[in-house]
Amino acid sequence: MHAPTVYTERAPMRIAAVLSEQTVLLRIRVSSKTELLNRLIDVLPATGKVRDLEEVRRVIFQREQQMTTCIGGGIALPHGKTRAVAAPVAALATLEPPVELDAPDCAPVEIAFLLVGDEDHVGTHLRLLSRASRLLSNPGFRAQLLQVQTPQEVLRLFEHAEALTAQLE
Repeated sequence: MHAPTVYTERAPMRIAAVLSEQTVLLRIRVSSKTELLNRLIDVLPATGKVRDLEEVRRVIFQREQQMTTCIGGGIALPHGKTRAVAAPVAALATLEPPVELDAPDCAPVEIAFLLVGDEDHVGTHLRLLSRASRLLSNPGFRAQLLQVQTPQEVLRLFEHAEALTAQLE
């Protein structure tokens, strides 16, 4: 169990701090983007940071209607900002088999990372989104992520990768 940490717009927030074992879904089978988004959203209350789950759902689906959040390379990064969360929350799913969504490169999605941030802390949200995109776009990191067996291993993988990234910053 991690000790709670207070974050500000300037304090670095790590992916490993917004993901939890309860919000990691490994090798799930889904047949549509709607099913995938609902599965990711439905685990968020386990964080204790969700004030209004249906508002979170509305924001995520509304954002997805504006433009796909599939970024190619087998990755989807659905995200949104709302006051329906007390702090940033995230969920991650690996998909088995990968699912055809609407990725720009037409690659089936095999990893989905959902990020919901507080709309009053846009900078933090954007930094987390950028960090997730950068890590998930790394082929080596993606390969390791697809091999892990437990949610604990997912968290350790993010912690390790972020520690290495922090040394380079």
